[in-house]
Amino acid sequence: MNKEIPKTQVIVVGAGIAGIKTSLDLAKNGISSLILESRDRLGGRLHTIKFGKSNLPIDLGASWFHDCYDNPLLKKYWESNKIDFNFDDGKFTYYNEDGLISDNEKLKPVLEEIKIYLQSLYDKLSIDKDISIKQAIYNYIKEKKWCLTDYQIRHVPQLVRYFELWIGSSWEILSARTIAADTHKGRDAMVLNGYVNVFNSELEELINSTGLESVNEIIDPKSNYFTKSGGCSIKLNSIVYKIQWDSKNKEINVSIKDSITGKIQNFRSDYIVLTVPLSILKLTNLNELGAIEWIPSLPINFKNSLNKISFSSLGKLFFEFPEVFWNLEDDRLFSFANVDEEYYKSTKIDLGSHSSYNFINSRFDKPIELNGKIPNGLDYSILFLNLAKTTKKPIILALIATPLTQYIEKQDLNTIFKVFKPVFARISNLKECKIPKPLSIETSKWSSDPFSRGSYTGVTIGDDYESALEYFINPKEIFENSGRVRFAGEGTTDDGNGCVHAAWETGKREAANISKMINKAKL
Repeated sequence: MNKEIPKTQVIVVGAGIAGIKTSLDLAKNGISSLILESRDRLGGRLHTIKFGKSNLPIDLGASWFHDCYDNPLLKKYWESNKIDFNFDDGKFTYYNEDGLISDNEKLKPVLEEIKIYLQSLYDKLSIDKDISIKQAIYNYIKEKKWCLTDYQIRHVPQLVRYFELWIGSSWEILSARTIAADTHKGRDAMVLNGYVNVFNSELEELINSTGLESVNEIIDPKSNYFTKSGGCSIKLNSIVYKIQWDSKNKEINVSIKDSITGKIQNFRSDYIVLTVPLSILKLTNLNELGAIEWIPSLPINFKNSLNKISFSSLGKLFFEFPEVFWNLEDDRLFSFANVDEEYYKSTKIDLGSHSSYNFINSRFDKPIELNGKIPNGLDYSILFLNLAKTTKKPIILALIATPLTQYIEKQDLNTIFKVFKPVFARISNLKECKIPKPLSIETSKWSSDPFSRGSYTGVTIGDDYESALEYFINPKEIFENSGRVRFAGEGTTDDGNGCVHAAWETGKREAANISKMINKAKL
């Protein structure tokens, strides 16, 4: 390999919070790094913008500090006084075709029992016998309908679909085996002034640790700080398309293509940390944007494990209206999907192991036709967060799951409003004709973004995440068992999987692993 090709000790793929944390901790140990980012911006799936006439900072990506009982990132920024928080502890209301659901219907106590039932399935169901949440709830109701009211039998399945808005996939494909095991610790705190403040603080630490003075310095395309001891450079618009092992020199060669100029560049390193979403690692067609060619190829066991991991698509929509027309005192408003009448009747009449309902048990949601009939938002689970209560602006946030996410993220604003108008009528108890036209609408685009292809790691029927996790944490087989290839990001840990603090912790983990290996090699 040509020694004129620039070399750094560690190449980090991805400038999200996992990548920044990796390089930050490496810099503190005097180890140089080069961060390669495919987009034209920093942050990855942290993305704050100013929204609407209110000019309010909103997060199209991560919005929350989860696992507040044990979240080191939350503790760090709570003490910094740089972040405004709001805990999700307020009033939570539920709506169905009858309007506001009364606590007297006692749906929530049944939900708590269902959670216990689902937890028992983790040990009872093998991976190849896994079933969907939809089928699991059907089985539960058949078993327990003797002590459930007709109202509970009809509507508690729609309440259970709240899981859709946690994971980002429909209950048609969500794994009953793993959903209960996907637990989080403690409360959730929403960031009110933008997650960009967390990211920029981490970036500032990195800049200071490398002896630089500004963001412009570290992202300067001509900079070579990554070749200096403890230095770091970030190259934007740099699409990694090939990672090759140089067996003779025990080096890793990385090829990138500039997304603007098309220019090809090559870099060398001793180690590489991939913080890309698992959806990118899963790509096998090298003609797809973002796909990475490995030379030699990744081990077959590793590739097989990637096939048993899913990636979800939680969607976010921000609506700004001329005024608030929903209940200002509600913190969260959950609109139940309309009842599947065939499903309801089956739970009522089916006995024993007999099932009159046809469960699909696919690993993929059936897409909504983009040019077909406009879907009715009342047919889908939608969770609203009343941002007006905390911001004093007439803004409300909606969370949606597949397949509605992919449809909405590709539609024009008029179509989006048509989908949501009947849902707004439901949660406000107004007629559709009385719902005002939004001043502004902003949606996430993660499902159509070629460098994310979704939001975060999912839990789908037949997933075997535990096996894949072993490869992410200890990927010895890659490149002659060298241990030089490392993985970080929200999907490479089971502690806080899918969360920002988990991604941050994995960056810390891999920086420590590499530092240890480099120091050991010096002995």
